[in-house]
Amino acid sequence: MNKLIRHTVTSFALGVVCLVGAAQAQSASWVIKAHIPFEFNVGNKVFPAGNYSITRPLQNFLALRDEQGHTIATAFTYVDQFSSGPAATKLRFRSSGGQRTLLEVWQAQENPAGQRLYESKFRVMTAKRQTVDSTVDAADSVGGTKP
Repeated sequence: MNKLIRHTVTSFALGVVCLVGAAQAQSASWVIKAHIPFEFNVGNKVFPAGNYSITRPLQNFLALRDEQGHTIATAFTYVDQFSSGPAATKLRFRSSGGQRTLLEVWQAQENPAGQRLYESKFRVMTAKRQTVDSTVDAADSVGGTKP
Protein backbone atom coordinates (compact mmCIF):
# COMPACT_ATOMS: atom_id res chain seq x y z
CA MET A 1 0.00 0.00 0.00
CA ASN A 2 2.81 2.42 0.89
CA LYS A 3 4.48 1.68 -2.43
CA LEU A 4 1.26 2.57 -4.31
CA ILE A 5 0.85 5.85 -2.38
CA ARG A 6 4.51 6.77 -2.96
CA HIS A 7 4.15 6.04 -6.69
CA THR A 8 0.95 8.11 -6.93
CA VAL A 9 2.47 11.10 -5.10
CA THR A 10 5.62 10.94 -7.23
CA SER A 11 3.59 10.81 -10.45
CA PHE A 12 1.45 13.76 -9.36
CA ALA A 13 4.49 15.86 -8.40
CA LEU A 14 6.18 15.11 -11.72
CA GLY A 15 3.02 16.14 -13.60
CA VAL A 16 2.83 19.45 -11.71
CA VAL A 17 6.49 20.21 -12.43
CA CYS A 18 5.96 19.54 -16.16
CA LEU A 19 2.89 21.79 -16.32
CA VAL A 20 4.62 24.65 -14.50
CA GLY A 21 7.63 24.38 -16.81
CA ALA A 22 5.42 24.43 -19.90
CA ALA A 23 3.50 27.47 -18.67
CA GLN A 24 6.70 29.38 -17.92
CA ALA A 25 8.17 28.50 -21.31
CA GLN A 26 5.07 29.74 -23.11
CA SER A 27 4.93 33.05 -21.24
CA ALA A 28 8.65 33.62 -21.77
CA SER A 29 8.26 33.39 -25.55
CA TRP A 30 5.86 36.33 -25.89
CA VAL A 31 6.95 39.50 -24.07
CA ILE A 32 6.37 43.08 -25.17
CA LYS A 33 8.17 45.89 -23.36
CA ALA A 34 7.04 49.50 -23.62
CA HIS A 35 7.48 52.90 -22.05
CA ILE A 36 4.00 54.37 -21.75
CA PRO A 37 4.35 58.16 -21.34
CA PHE A 38 0.88 58.79 -19.92
CA GLU A 39 -1.57 57.51 -17.30
CA PHE A 40 -3.74 54.69 -18.65
CA ASN A 41 -6.39 52.11 -17.74
CA VAL A 42 -6.53 48.36 -18.10
CA GLY A 43 -9.97 47.20 -17.08
CA ASN A 44 -10.99 49.24 -14.06
CA LYS A 45 -7.43 49.88 -12.85
CA VAL A 46 -5.46 53.07 -13.49
CA PHE A 47 -1.68 53.00 -13.92
CA PRO A 48 0.86 55.85 -13.99
CA ALA A 49 3.20 56.56 -16.88
CA GLY A 50 6.20 54.25 -16.84
CA ASN A 51 7.89 51.12 -18.13
CA TYR A 52 5.74 48.01 -18.46
CA SER A 53 5.80 44.61 -20.07
CA ILE A 54 2.92 42.61 -21.47
CA THR A 55 2.95 38.84 -21.67
CA ARG A 56 0.49 36.32 -23.01
CA PRO A 57 0.58 33.37 -20.61
CA LEU A 58 -2.48 31.82 -22.28
CA GLN A 59 -4.21 32.27 -25.61
CA ASN A 60 -6.69 35.18 -25.41
CA PHE A 61 -5.29 36.34 -22.05
CA LEU A 62 -2.76 39.12 -21.40
CA ALA A 63 -0.86 40.06 -18.25
CA LEU A 64 0.45 43.58 -17.60
CA ARG A 65 3.64 43.61 -15.52
CA ASP A 66 5.47 46.41 -13.75
CA GLU A 67 9.24 47.03 -13.95
CA GLN A 68 9.88 44.43 -11.23
CA GLY A 69 8.05 41.77 -13.26
CA HIS A 70 5.00 41.59 -10.97
CA THR A 71 1.66 41.01 -12.67
CA ILE A 72 -0.47 44.06 -11.86
CA ALA A 73 -3.40 43.54 -14.24
CA THR A 74 -4.84 40.86 -16.50
CA ALA A 75 -7.31 41.02 -19.35
CA PHE A 76 -9.13 38.66 -21.67
CA THR A 77 -8.61 39.33 -25.36
CA TYR A 78 -9.77 38.20 -28.76
CA VAL A 79 -7.94 38.13 -32.06
CA ASP A 80 -8.53 41.28 -34.09
CA GLN A 81 -7.83 40.29 -37.69
CA PHE A 82 -10.03 42.88 -39.33
CA SER A 83 -8.30 46.08 -38.26
CA SER A 84 -5.37 47.28 -40.25
CA GLY A 85 -2.58 46.66 -37.79
CA PRO A 86 0.81 48.35 -37.74
CA ALA A 87 3.82 46.56 -39.20
CA ALA A 88 5.77 46.85 -35.92
CA THR A 89 4.96 45.91 -32.35
CA LYS A 90 2.63 48.55 -30.92
CA LEU A 91 0.13 49.20 -28.19
CA ARG A 92 -3.05 51.01 -29.22
CA PHE A 93 -4.97 53.15 -26.72
CA ARG A 94 -8.40 54.77 -26.83
CA SER A 95 -8.65 58.24 -25.34
CA SER A 96 -12.06 59.33 -24.13
CA GLY A 97 -12.94 61.99 -21.58
CA GLY A 98 -9.29 62.52 -20.72
CA GLN A 99 -8.71 58.84 -19.89
CA ARG A 100 -6.63 56.50 -22.02
CA THR A 101 -7.49 52.81 -22.09
CA LEU A 102 -5.34 50.03 -23.50
CA LEU A 103 -7.35 48.78 -26.46
CA GLU A 104 -5.10 46.57 -28.62
CA VAL A 105 -1.71 44.87 -28.52
CA TRP A 106 -0.04 44.25 -31.88
CA GLN A 107 2.95 41.97 -31.83
CA ALA A 108 5.07 42.11 -35.00
CA GLN A 109 5.27 38.35 -35.40
CA GLU A 110 1.48 37.94 -35.33
CA ASN A 111 0.63 40.45 -38.04
CA PRO A 112 -1.88 41.04 -39.42
CA ALA A 113 -3.69 39.93 -36.25
CA GLY A 114 -3.60 41.73 -32.93
CA GLN A 115 -4.99 41.08 -29.48
CA ARG A 116 -7.96 43.31 -28.67
CA LEU A 117 -8.96 43.67 -25.03
CA TYR A 118 -12.59 43.18 -24.06
CA GLU A 119 -14.12 46.43 -22.82
CA SER A 120 -16.81 47.00 -20.25
CA LYS A 121 -20.19 48.21 -21.54
CA PHE A 122 -19.69 51.53 -19.72
CA ARG A 123 -16.37 52.17 -21.48
CA VAL A 124 -17.85 51.23 -24.86
CA MET A 125 -20.76 53.67 -24.42
CA THR A 126 -18.41 56.43 -23.26
CA ALA A 127 -16.02 55.76 -26.14
CA LYS A 128 -18.78 56.15 -28.71
CA ARG A 129 -19.30 59.76 -27.66
CA GLN A 130 -15.83 61.13 -28.33
CA THR A 131 -12.67 59.12 -28.91
CA VAL A 132 -9.15 59.59 -30.15
CA ASP A 133 -6.94 56.57 -30.78
CA SER A 134 -3.21 56.73 -30.09
CA THR A 135 -0.36 54.23 -30.32
CA VAL A 136 2.84 53.59 -28.40
CA ASP A 137 5.86 51.91 -29.96
CA ALA A 138 6.93 48.79 -28.11
CA ALA A 139 9.77 46.30 -28.31
CA ASP A 140 9.06 42.60 -28.39
CA SER A 141 11.13 39.74 -27.10
CA VAL A 142 10.89 36.17 -28.32
CA GLY A 143 12.53 33.01 -27.13
CA GLY A 144 14.53 32.62 -23.94
CA THR A 145 13.77 36.06 -22.53
CA LYS A 146 12.41 35.94 -19.01
CA PRO A 147 9.39 38.20 -18.50
